[in-house]
Amino acid sequence: MEQNNDSKRPKVSIILPYFNAESTIVSAVKSILHQDYDNLELLLINNNSTDSSLALCENLSLDDTRIRLLSESQQGVVFAANLGLKHATGAYIARMDADDLSHPQRISKQLYHLQSNPHIDISACCVDYKNKSKLIDTGFEHFVNWSNSVTATNEIKLNRFVEFPVVNPTLFFTKDIANKVGNYREGDFPEDYEWFLRALELGCRIEKLKDRLLTWYDSPQRLTRSDDRYRTEAFFTLKSIYLAQAIQQKTHEVWIWGAGKLALTRSKFLEKHGIVIRGYIDIKKNKQIPGYECVHFHEIDLSKQPFIVSYITNRGRRDEVRGYLNEKGYKEGTNYLIAG
Repeated sequence: MEQNNDSKRPKVSIILPYFNAESTIVSAVKSILHQDYDNLELLLINNNSTDSSLALCENLSLDDTRIRLLSESQQGVVFAANLGLKHATGAYIARMDADDLSHPQRISKQLYHLQSNPHIDISACCVDYKNKSKLIDTGFEHFVNWSNSVTATNEIKLNRFVEFPVVNPTLFFTKDIANKVGNYREGDFPEDYEWFLRALELGCRIEKLKDRLLTWYDSPQRLTRSDDRYRTEAFFTLKSIYLAQAIQQKTHEVWIWGAGKLALTRSKFLEKHGIVIRGYIDIKKNKQIPGYECVHFHEIDLSKQPFIVSYITNRGRRDEVRGYLNEKGYKEGTNYLIAG
């Protein structure tokens, strides 16, 4: 283990908000304290817990001076995380959740990742997925498998409107980047996804280590399952704002691939943000949509449909759309974006 007498090494601040996490907080905290890099501080932010979480954290702090106990009275992970950002003293900041485990080399590897790669601003990593309650819904597992396949900076940027392509508690960045992007924002949307989209909009470059350095636990109590701000439509409402901004850097008129009810509903968000929808593309011939031109996908041409947004959400179909457009001479990010 590295010793603290090397004053030249940067200090890392780990921000860990918690609320009623008595069943997991000790393991989460110990996974940080047992890192192979120890020049760190662990900010534990209590957010009005009514169980034994605070007492457990107080007890842990007695044995390790690297723990700093904070309290946020305004309810919500946004406010707790922002308090952590405010009090972090390290040159580097890592995120952590109360129900996950960081693997022993996580901090040292992500620190080295940033220090040795000046072309990136934010480090992330792949994760192990654990279904803690044997949930039948495997959507999160599919998400993790997909997320683990998206690692390069350009891949992360191109997939930013598909889903959130990084797992939030794996984020690792400098204090300067934290100041550049700013605090998490409160609203009817997933605050971590909004921070991520804002970071990319500001030009931050994110790269993911292929190492699985965090165990991400799925449970019915996890905010991504229990909080309405993480519902699918909240994601689409939020992403439409940043998607419209990305489109406007290229054009103001788009064709939408997908003419089903869901795609029609979601594409309307773009119109609210100043994007003109020229028409729709569908797999069915002679599809009719009142007020819009609709063409079969075999008829599309770069000269006639110069910019396409795909709202196809099926994972397999999504890749087929991407492959087809590439064969037709379209370039992702330049002539089309995948948003479903």
